[in-house]
Amino acid sequence: MKVIASKDNFLHGVQVVQRAVSAKNPLAVLTGILVKASEGILTFSATDLELGIECVVPVTVEEQGGVVLPAKYFTEIVRRLPDVPINFESSKEKNNTLIKYGQAEFNLLGMPEDDFPLIPKIDSDSILTVKQEQFKTMIKQVGFATSNDDNRPIFTGILMEIEQGNMKMVATDTHRLAYRTGIIANGEEVLEKSVIIPGKTLNELNRIMTGEGEDLKIAFGENQVVFEMPGIRFISRLIEGQFPNYRQVIPQGCKTKIKVKTKDLMDSAERASLLAKEGSNVIKFNIEEDYMLISSNSPDIGKIEEQVSIVMEGEKTQIAFNSKYLLDVIKIIETDEMILELTGPLSPGIIKPMDDESYIYLILPIRVV
Repeated sequence: MKVIASKDNFLHGVQVVQRAVSAKNPLAVLTGILVKASEGILTFSATDLELGIECVVPVTVEEQGGVVLPAKYFTEIVRRLPDVPINFESSKEKNNTLIKYGQAEFNLLGMPEDDFPLIPKIDSDSILTVKQEQFKTMIKQVGFATSNDDNRPIFTGILMEIEQGNMKMVATDTHRLAYRTGIIANGEEVLEKSVIIPGKTLNELNRIMTGEGEDLKIAFGENQVVFEMPGIRFISRLIEGQFPNYRQVIPQGCKTKIKVKTKDLMDSAERASLLAKEGSNVIKFNIEEDYMLISSNSPDIGKIEEQVSIVMEGEKTQIAFNSKYLLDVIKIIETDEMILELTGPLSPGIIKPMDDESYIYLILPIRVV
């Protein structure tokens, strides 16, 4: 294989696919990046057998071929290359790869491309089309609510439901639940679908998408999902199992409805969380007619109390929340004001952006003495 390319093209390809490289795997080839040249393009591929990423960049191809290079060293080399044309060539017999730049060169020992597992292609009659900007927002608003406990894989995933031209995303770690709806550009052409996608997959995809007005195409296989955007193909396994019935846990009414300025609540909750982290991680809320009293305490450090102005409808009440779970959602709300709906000190609280029914966040309260 012989190609000539710019540093930027090399760097783009490496940075995109390295997210799928298996950090620790007994199969050495899975710790590498497949680099393959064909008809004016260079394809970078990486997979850990659960997530696979391909990225295509334009290059000048003098000789077609491929090689698998150790990602750890290849990535660092490319990052440090000067901004000059890069000559890249590999020997099929020994898989030695020579990277020439200016008057210098770097030799790296690779592995045969035939040893690299094939990243499957999905033939699907049903392809969704959504705007990257919308999809990025949806992932941002639900992805943080997944669990990190691999012993309960269902809760490490995000439910994606397709029905009647709409897409729903739901995530929960059993202590909280995030729900977001969005519109599918070609919704009338798409069949109904319900799948669980690993949260890791969507969070990595979110880092790659530009969101600059471009479309994202989504297709489903028997147990896989593929995301495609210009020059990039992203494929992931699906999580098998039954997602909890989230509709049953979302309250349909409330006894107390609060309107509050988002920044005021975030600033106060962040200050209260400083002591909460040193104690039980609990922030208490005492809801009065025109203000809420926010407090937390640490037996070894002290306590804090702040009043935040609100507009309240319904009953006065008291409730306590985990400070992290509360701040996680406040930080992703983009409206100046937000809504908090409560049904008592032991019932879940609902948080929504002002005048936006497309997003709901449910948070379980903490029982305090």
